[in-house]
Amino acid sequence: MTVLSLDHVNIRTVSVEETYAFYRDLLGMEPRAAPGAKSIDDGGWIYAMDGKPVVHVRRIGTPDMRGGSTPFVAGQGTGPIDHFALKCEDYDGVRARLEAKGVTLNFNDLPQINLRQIFVRDPNDILVELNFFEA
Repeated sequence: MTVLSLDHVNIRTVSVEETYAFYRDLLGMEPRAAPGAKSIDDGGWIYAMDGKPVVHVRRIGTPDMRGGSTPFVAGQGTGPIDHFALKCEDYDGVRARLEAKGVTLNFNDLPQINLRQIFVRDPNDILVELNFFEA
């Protein structure tokens, strides 16, 4: 077996609507019902512009895809995982949208590899790294 890439992250939260709004309104992603689900009320998949669902969201206390409601203690932040990263484009547009909403941002530039980064926390206090590779 060879690992090809990270497929998605899953966020268990009591703040489903706020989580959708963050990824939709600030990052331009699209929440949709997971395959076989009737709505996104208790969870859904959030799609990137390339059509891939990279963030899955599930309301704490609702049945999961394994057929049960796995015991889960609500928490904030990333625990032992520091952050997850999204490959992005339109650095100036994304930065302006985030700054207009007044969210706290941190920045890092790595000119050696033509990378500009924005770090932002989502409504669950999860650190999201936004990577912008320039030509």
